[in-house]
Amino acid sequence: MTSPGQFAAQDGSFARSAGGAAGRGVILIVVAVGIGLFLLAKGFDGGGTSLIVPSSANEASDEPATDNGEPADADSDDVSDGGTSDAPTDGSDNPLTTADEPNTTRPPGEVKVAAVNTTGEPGLASTATGKLDTQGYVTAAKNGVQSDTSGVYYLAGYSEDAKEVAKILGIPADLIFATEAADILGRVLNNDNVTDFHIFIIQGTDRLAG
Repeated sequence: MTSPGQFAAQDGSFARSAGGAAGRGVILIVVAVGIGLFLLAKGFDGGGTSLIVPSSANEASDEPATDNGEPADADSDDVSDGGTSDAPTDGSDNPLTTADEPNTTRPPGEVKVAAVNTTGEPGLASTATGKLDTQGYVTAAKNGVQSDTSGVYYLAGYSEDAKEVAKILGIPADLIFATEAADILGRVLNNDNVTDFHIFIIQGTDRLAG
């Protein structure tokens, strides 16, 4: 029997009990450290979320992306996305030719032609309109701002009619040009009665149009 005031047996059982508890504590610590190292390693082996943010992550790419995420080729010549090409579409070498004009010839009575004499020599415009009058064209003889070059200028839709007029007057086909009314009327003196005309014959000092 243990006497009053005695706290532990003298046979060493208390020491063994304390030693066993300490041993279990060490084992638990070792296991906890091992688990912690395992989880830490998993966080950096690619399976977890990296805590390192590359400096370029916040920088926007200068290259546009395609639908599959790849950068688009900035030097591509592909215009299939609706871009326009500089090549002419009407097959003509004349940059003034309009693409929407009908490929027809009207009756002469529906075509108004003004012959504009820019040489200063009287009578040239009247001679040209006289030839066209016999074919049924509506004509006007006018004087114009002096010019060295001749030409037949037509408004949109009257290219075939201009060819017929040039043929009647013996004007070479390479002197036929498309134009806007505002561009040609400025070359006609007293043009108030020809503002609705369709074809203008400019008779220059080269005498290629009469």
